[in-house]
Amino acid sequence: MDVNPANRSAPNATTTSRPRLTRRAALRLLATGSGVMLLAACAPTPPVQSAAPTAAPAKPADTAKPAAPAATTAPAAAAKPADAPKPADSTAAKPAAPTMAVTTASGAKTTGQPKSGGTLRVGQVGDIPRIDGHLTTGSDTTWIPFDRLTAYDEKLQPQPMLAESWEQNKDQTQIKLNLRKGVEFHTGRELTSEDVKWNVIWVRQPQIASGALINQSKWWTEIETPDKYTVILKSDQPRPATFDFFEYFNIVDRETAEGPEATTKMVGTGPFALAEWIQGDRLRFVKHKNYWDKGKPYLDEIHVTVHRDPQAMAAQIEAGTLDVAIAPPVGDYARLIDDPKYRGVTVPSTTFVIGANTTMDPTNNKILRQAINWAIDRQRIADVVFHKTVNPTSIPWIPSSDGYDAEKAKSYSLNLDKSKALFAQTGLSNIELDVTTSTAVNDQLGVAQILQFELAKIGIKLNVKTYEPGAYINQINNRRYQGIYVGNTAYASMQPITCIANSRHLDSTGNSNSGFTSEKYRELHTAASIEPDLAKRKALYAQITDLILDESFTMPLASVPNRMVTRAAVQNIIGSRHGSLLYNEAWIE
Repeated sequence: MDVNPANRSAPNATTTSRPRLTRRAALRLLATGSGVMLLAACAPTPPVQSAAPTAAPAKPADTAKPAAPAATTAPAAAAKPADAPKPADSTAAKPAAPTMAVTTASGAKTTGQPKSGGTLRVGQVGDIPRIDGHLTTGSDTTWIPFDRLTAYDEKLQPQPMLAESWEQNKDQTQIKLNLRKGVEFHTGRELTSEDVKWNVIWVRQPQIASGALINQSKWWTEIETPDKYTVILKSDQPRPATFDFFEYFNIVDRETAEGPEATTKMVGTGPFALAEWIQGDRLRFVKHKNYWDKGKPYLDEIHVTVHRDPQAMAAQIEAGTLDVAIAPPVGDYARLIDDPKYRGVTVPSTTFVIGANTTMDPTNNKILRQAINWAIDRQRIADVVFHKTVNPTSIPWIPSSDGYDAEKAKSYSLNLDKSKALFAQTGLSNIELDVTTSTAVNDQLGVAQILQFELAKIGIKLNVKTYEPGAYINQINNRRYQGIYVGNTAYASMQPITCIANSRHLDSTGNSNSGFTSEKYRELHTAASIEPDLAKRKALYAQITDLILDESFTMPLASVPNRMVTRAAVQNIIGSRHGSLLYNEAWIE
């Protein structure tokens, strides 16, 4: 977002007058914002075989070593990372969910002691899809009632949450979790190891969870509960993305989930309990008075209003009837955060992309896809569509990712001469393509219009096709679109192996929105998924990045995270590495 390279490494949520990154709130069935695209990224669809590439690859830019993330404050009592090939690492026992510094609109650190009490008024566009803690929907409010076993900090290091410590063996095929004692569900029942075991098995049902949780829960071929507070997960392969799984894995109350109120109550161990849900209108959360992190939360209640129009929601925060607006239009966001009465908060989450249907003519032609890639004016998209609040990129990994390479991120930029030369190589003429976008995402339409203008210069007519959210999802998930689409990756803040496995834009099996697959791609992803050594895994990531650049079935445009605007009086809303906004430590001046 922010074009200052010095700001590109901070992976957790920040507040500032001109934030690094921007993005719509993730995945809401009726959402306005990139969330619709995240739904498309995760929803299942039957696999389709892609056509074989028709021409030799155009060589991508030379590689360079990945840029290291910027240094941040060391987390308290952090566990050693899952990537470290060292035996039996474990955490210290105390810390709660990870926190980070919060800054005001002028960039100064917030001062003052947290205050207890008060009601936070939150606006979000679109209702929650359903009452379910295992529906990983990003920044919407379904995360509020739940805790996870561990939580990543801003350095992508796992921190204790419901698991106060753990031990992982050297080859990462087993992890022993030591649960906190005395943790209560909102019903008053104590959390035990059997609850964790039940949750791991429960999410294997397609009607319950997203594909990510289904696949990752199946890693664990044995689940042992030797006592009330110990869980041992065992796998027949190394699992370097273990903590990626935990990051998205909310712990829900099994008695509620299996009971008669499963569709009307959301019960977890989190800082707030769901007290009311009026579908399509509002949600109300109340303080969990027996929360395990003593003294928190500070707020008494959170009232969430469901909006249909994001601009009307932005107007309400200006009118003083809201304290928080989740995923306002990017123009309103950019305008409001320059006003000292408001703060902007961003959470690294996704990468905006253009995808090509590789299962049909003419976009099954790799050279044509490369020609399109060179015709994308990424800088103009960043400047005009996203109001200079995002960073252009050619790769799907965000700067904090182990797969990120600063040089490869610049592999493609607007070059109409190269684009014309490649188009000539295809032998095609009088090409007419569609670009599919969603009515729910104004950002998509802006991207499509800029690409339409540039492709016309090389002799390709691009027709913009805009669909309602449900129809859009059907078009791209089932590859019914003709040509290309605008969307965004899911799980961009996790390890590349997790992003590939769980994002419909990158799936290596061919079950992706583009339908692309190849034996090499599958082999590289499989090898990286079970490689415990980080250095070796990064080498595999570099090969995967080269393949994506060469094949151009997915063409990344910009790193675009979740965003929200708050009144300046709202303090310490925390951004998670999975893209949601957490209110555990929020308070109002």
